[in-house]
Parts: sequence; C-alpha cells; structure tokens
Amino acid sequence: MANWQEMMPSTRAYMMNKVLYELHHKPDHLEAYNDDADAYLARFALPQDLADCIKGNDVAQMYLSGVNPYLLRAHCIGVKIPEDVSLAALRSLLNHEGYNNG
Repeated sequence: MANWQEMMPSTRAYMMNKVLYELHHKPDHLEAYNDDADAYLARFALPQDLADCIKGNDVAQMYLSGVNPYLLRAHCIGVKIPEDVSLAALRSLLNHEGYNNG
C-alpha cells in the first residue's frame, strides 16, 4: 500500500520513519550517515530495498514506503536534495498505480 492509504502504518513505514527521524533529529546522526551510510543504516536492520532507497535519495520510493511527508522534507533538506528534484519525484507519483489522490 502507498503512503497515507493504510489505516495503520506498516512495519516498513514505521522503520523508514524511525530511521529518518533519528537521522535528522539526533545529534551526530547525520554526520555518522554521511561518514558511512551503510554502517549507519545497518543499525536499523532495514530490508535492503529500504536502505537502498534512502542511500539513493529515491524520494518517490521513500514516500511510497510510508515516510511521513515532514520527515521526508527534513531528509531532503538534510542531505541537500534540491527542492526541484524532490518535488519532481513526488509529482511523478500522480499517475503512479498505487497512489490514490482522492
């Protein structure tokens, strides 16, 4: 299920939100991530596809994985994803099969 389409967030969504919250809200976490993203993400035992979408800055896939939009925005700012890039990724979802915009 896509972001905001579940009555109760999935375990995968919870894990993604936890990682992004800690990454951008706890002292020294962003520095640790920037030093060694693989080692940082290994702390959370994420499934590889989720770790890959964080490391690859796949904004659309993070959103579809259930990431809270505010945490996603903090991530984009924190890792310096240009706003036009992040917005284009989100706009690309408007015609995505799993996305329900209404």
